Amino acid sequence: MKTNNQQKNRVLFCGGGTLGPVTPLLAVLRRMREVRPDLEFSWIGTAQGPEAPLVEGEGVGFHALPVAKVARYPDKSWFTFPFDYLKARTEAKRLLEGIMPKAVFSAGGFMQVPIIRLASKMGIPCAVHQLDYTPLLSNKAVAGKCELLTASFDYPSPQFGGVKAIRVATPCRFANVPTPSREAAAAEFGFDPEKPIVFVTGGGTGAISLNEAIAGILDGLPEKTQVIHLTGKGKMGDTLARDGYRPYEFFNEIQMLNAYCASDLVVSRAGFGALSELASLGKPTIAIPLPNSPQEENIRALGDSIVSVHQGTGFAENLKQQISRLLDDSSTREKLGRSLRQKLPTDDGRELAERWLGLIDR
Repeated sequence: MKTNNQQKNRVLFCGGGTLGPVTPLLAVLRRMREVRPDLEFSWIGTAQGPEAPLVEGEGVGFHALPVAKVARYPDKSWFTFPFDYLKARTEAKRLLEGIMPKAVFSAGGFMQVPIIRLASKMGIPCAVHQLDYTPLLSNKAVAGKCELLTASFDYPSPQFGGVKAIRVATPCRFANVPTPSREAAAAEFGFDPEKPIVFVTGGGTGAISLNEAIAGILDGLPEKTQVIHLTGKGKMGDTLARDGYRPYEFFNEIQMLNAYCASDLVVSRAGFGALSELASLGKPTIAIPLPNSPQEENIRALGDSIVSVHQGTGFAENLKQQISRLLDDSSTREKLGRSLRQKLPTDDGRELAERWLGLIDR
């Protein structure tokens, strides 16, 4: 049984469903653990998302919470939401009373809403970080309940119901870490570092449309191009490895870093977790935003520091042309990587950790 003092030193992180909010939060957690080894961490995530193995790999207790979310477009959730939220709130109350954290920290997602609202009523300080440029509805819903609201961008006017967001460096798991050489990283995939390498990723859960486009253009890419393709769990289909092409369903952190460091060019969704990692490593990027999502605003906010290709008519052909163009233009690739790093400042989580620790230690 834990002592009362140990209970008082518990900190709760919540986030999941995709890796977008998870990997930045893990960077902050690691930094807090370095500074305050007396703290004990717990995490509330989703049952279906990819976050549980990463969280448990950090030695952090993981708890799953049902998600109550209202869809953007007509959907049965419009009718079931009150019941879904009641179920999520009941479970959130049980978890909070069992964990009894000293503070609650998150970076968006509807799963956080019942947790933060209940924690605030219990007198537990809460803080949220806004990653994407477009303020999330889930963050707007809890901004007034938080004692600190931070963001990865500056906003010309308050976006959270009058609550001001403070801009901080985006926490990133690959900021300030030792990186493998291109030769060593390429060798992990059995690739020749003297030939061009493209890393394709649809994010933590994959992207079927991107997978299909890559399958259709592989034979049309410049000769000797090598491709590392992260398809997402359960989305590899009948895809098989072949000479110069390596498909994978999931990467752990070391594999992900190797894929980034081996590549001359990255093709990625425009989720903010991925964009911050690409910025931290200064990787030239072709971004494919998820249609009708906050990813489109991320693209606009980052301007000419990335190349964007939108889904729609001619998507695969446009993507092939941009990959070919950039592989033939090393100076533009270098300029893109440098510009993205400058446009989107990142750190290893230290700035946000310091601010959040201030809430615990006050």
